Amino acid sequence: MSESPPERPREGAPTPAGPRRPARRRPPRKREPRAPAIPEYTPPPEKLVIGRVVAAHGVHGEFRMAVLSGHPEHFEHLRRVYLGDEPEPRALQRIRLHRGEALVKVEGLTTPADIVARRGQLVRIPRADAMPLPEGEYYHYELLGLEVFDTAGRSLGRLAEIIETGANDVYVVRGGPEGELLLPALADVIREVNPDAGTMIVQPPEYY
Repeated sequence: MSESPPERPREGAPTPAGPRRPARRRPPRKREPRAPAIPEYTPPPEKLVIGRVVAAHGVHGEFRMAVLSGHPEHFEHLRRVYLGDEPEPRALQRIRLHRGEALVKVEGLTTPADIVARRGQLVRIPRADAMPLPEGEYYHYELLGLEVFDTAGRSLGRLAEIIETGANDVYVVRGGPEGELLLPALADVIREVNPDAGTMIVQPPEYY
């Protein structure tokens, strides 16, 4: 009696499981870190930020403002402010410093609900209303993007960021042959600032 041929598995029937090789996983692609942006030197803005709306204060439309200005003592001279992206300024009725913030009352805001709708908005003033700074001090917009040279005339990059430390500011210079430089904003380091020419002359500390 002849042996019958082995039965072929029917189409769609499960096949006997054999040893499986573990699937090879491709190693995750490494993302190159993005280089921090280096701002170009731009014309002065028409408005300057002085604070941000935090929350309502009381029931008559006054609000707490986080102070984002290095000279809050100038606030008492202000007469108008812009809230958020509003195209027209509002008359500033009163502003006073209180526990590290400012309490602000402006025209047209009369209830806590008016403030809730504007929470987080920036408060700006016209640049023309900004008080002149003491000699040797500059607004950040006047410095960011300046091309930085050492006293020998070598380009070190551009001023990309200003870190406020509480003691003295630190200028972050990027895009030059030395890589990122951190320069303390001290008179013996920052030798000359010329916003009109778009340049800054520095004498980096010896450890550079």
